[in-house]
Amino acid sequence: MDKLTVKQQKILNFIEKHRIEQTYPPTLKEIADKFGITIGTVQDHIYALQKKGYLERKKDIARGFKVIKSAEEKNIAKLKSDVDMIPLYGNVAAGEPIFANDNIQGYVTMEKNSRGHQIHFALKVKGESMNDSGIYDGDIVIVRKQDTAEDGEIVIALLDDEATVKTLRNKRINAYLEASNSKYKAIINKPFQIIGKVIELRRDYKIM
Repeated sequence: MDKLTVKQQKILNFIEKHRIEQTYPPTLKEIADKFGITIGTVQDHIYALQKKGYLERKKDIARGFKVIKSAEEKNIAKLKSDVDMIPLYGNVAAGEPIFANDNIQGYVTMEKNSRGHQIHFALKVKGESMNDSGIYDGDIVIVRKQDTAEDGEIVIALLDDEATVKTLRNKRINAYLEASNSKYKAIINKPFQIIGKVIELRRDYKIM
């Protein structure tokens, strides 16, 4: 596809935006009114968009415009339809709500679950208490929201309103949180709340 001029790109964007918001494309007059130009000038731009392969137009139909997606745009759209955008939360200080919008640092992609909708979030790990389980400071864990887990599963738990990554140990007497590093003691006889189970790990590989 040939490169568009600034005005051609704006008109193309307006046609697509109008189609999405109104469920149908604009008329030539609506395009002219939007950009303060004559209908004749709009027709020139429409012809150029057709010639460059960005637009199709059905003859004698007032709203007969159809934006043609490039191969790259089609691939991006397909990719977005196949994945979910999971919010990434940063290190949470005690007393702050973990799921506050202000705490979102970005998003990570995750393939959509064909077995049904699940609610997930991602959390950046802080500290070295889970090193022996292969989870290091700065890693990102993908978490499925749930309030229960099985013995030995790695969970995100709220402890004194602060999120922590630990291994859950379910014993007959009580449950506790176990670190995967001999330098850290298990958290016993202290109330906590499970908010999710770790199901995946992401890490940026950096050559030092």
